[in-house]
Amino acid sequence: MIGHTVFYSRESSGPSARLSLIALMDIFTILVFFLLLNSGDSKNIEHAEFVTLPDSSAGKAPHADLMVMIGDGQLWVGEQSIANVEPILKDPDALIEPLQLALTEHKDKMGELSGYEKEHGLSLTIMGHREAPYALVRSVMSTCREQGFRNISLAVNRVAADIQKTNVSNVPLEFGSAGVGG
Repeated sequence: MIGHTVFYSRESSGPSARLSLIALMDIFTILVFFLLLNSGDSKNIEHAEFVTLPDSSAGKAPHADLMVMIGDGQLWVGEQSIANVEPILKDPDALIEPLQLALTEHKDKMGELSGYEKEHGLSLTIMGHREAPYALVRSVMSTCREQGFRNISLAVNRVAADIQKTNVSNVPLEFGSAGVGG
């Protein structure tokens, strides 16, 4: 033991390695800010100016499906006006024939349905004016359900903590064989 004497002792532990966490924390901070800025809803439904959507405090991100719009005086499928609202409101329990024709035409364009679509129904989004009567919305939903569109979403303005935002989100509604109740 040449290195150890009473008057002289050598450290045997060697140099200690130190890890600088400052650079690592900078990288994680930048990563957190990046994820926060890019985690917003990237999909917004383009809606017509004549439709003022109701507000909702909860919802999922919108999905791109067939769009049925209920305006002040017109019923639209996609960008095509198919019917006036007044005759529909006279008999709200009847199915809407122009809507049935438009939905059948859309199904024909889609071709063969997948197994999931056959079992659970097709998807569509109803965008109704805020002042649209419930009987009209119910009639549209019943007609859609009868045509095999059972995965129905209602488009609304997303509101968080009583502050209205411009994002649009969907509230999915699933209808089984029981039908739409009133």
